[in-house]
Amino acid sequence: MKLLLVLIAVAFAVVVGGGLLTTQWDAGATSAAVACVVDGTADGAPSMSSAQSAVVDAILGSVRELGIERRGATIALQTAMQESTLRADVVVGEAVGAFQQIAPGPFGAYAGYDRTDPGRATAGFFSVLLRRIPGYASDPRPNHELAQVVQASGAGAAWYARHQKWAESVVAVRFNSGSGCVEQVVEGPVPVRVKGNTVELPAEAKVTGTVVAASERVAKAVGAALAWLGTPYSWGGGDENGPTKGVRDGGVADAHGDFDKVGFDCSGLTLYAYAQAGKRITRPSDAQLTGAELVVPFAQARSGDLLFWGTHHVAMYLGVFDGVHRMVEAPQSGDVVEVSPVRLDGDFRGVAARPIP
Repeated sequence: MKLLLVLIAVAFAVVVGGGLLTTQWDAGATSAAVACVVDGTADGAPSMSSAQSAVVDAILGSVRELGIERRGATIALQTAMQESTLRADVVVGEAVGAFQQIAPGPFGAYAGYDRTDPGRATAGFFSVLLRRIPGYASDPRPNHELAQVVQASGAGAAWYARHQKWAESVVAVRFNSGSGCVEQVVEGPVPVRVKGNTVELPAEAKVTGTVVAASERVAKAVGAALAWLGTPYSWGGGDENGPTKGVRDGGVADAHGDFDKVGFDCSGLTLYAYAQAGKRITRPSDAQLTGAELVVPFAQARSGDLLFWGTHHVAMYLGVFDGVHRMVEAPQSGDVVEVSPVRLDGDFRGVAARPIP
């Protein structure tokens, strides 16, 4: 689908007034209210890849947090489908992300956040829609004309109309109708139950309990990491689509045959997990710290935050279970993805990075 290049960018801020360390070096050297979604596609709707599905989840998660009506959710989805085919990382010239937004945008308020984050971009979309059409929910104009008020596409409003039936069918399945929580489907060899912003630790975690994340997007990232418990460590392994073969390091990883193993290294696992929540982060592990939108002291860590050791290791924090801080990690060559106690000694950095603030 052809991307539209002539766009008006939108703003985010207007709406939101609402042991020893033995890890292997990686290749690139408060609880919230439960909000519920279904991960799946409505009858008659086209199938979506896991990456597209994550973008839909991110958009609808932002919609619920902002208190947007179902019509607004539909408009947002049909717009994002037209602009990017639900690709959060696409860049065409100055246009970025699922909504192909261009900074600084109307009202000069389009800077200051990551436009490849579909949740934040959704809030930006509605900041403009609500400012230009405060009564959009009951506006008699068709959806595609309201989308055009925000996007100002040079190709015209009709392009958005093509996706309305698809968007309505997805909203019918995924939008929170108040009927209670429905489990999300989390891809991976280990069954993981994710309901709203909660994740039930599977038996493979070897510790029982429920992870309570700050949002359903973070919960999906946590569930995505846990779904690969028992997967081999592979230095250089893992991308946004899942485990991959590792690469040679000329040392420890080669001795363990990581180059011929399909698995994850530490930053590959965290990169993959957040990709399933529609958030793009990069490797190596140190870049996941230096590039984070928010870094807090470990004492303020939340479930889903990333923890670091030196510049060589990253793990995902789960919370306190049986009186012990726990994390999920791909530890080192010869190991597998596992839930471990947080190692507070050695070169632990003592901070937590929050990919989705």
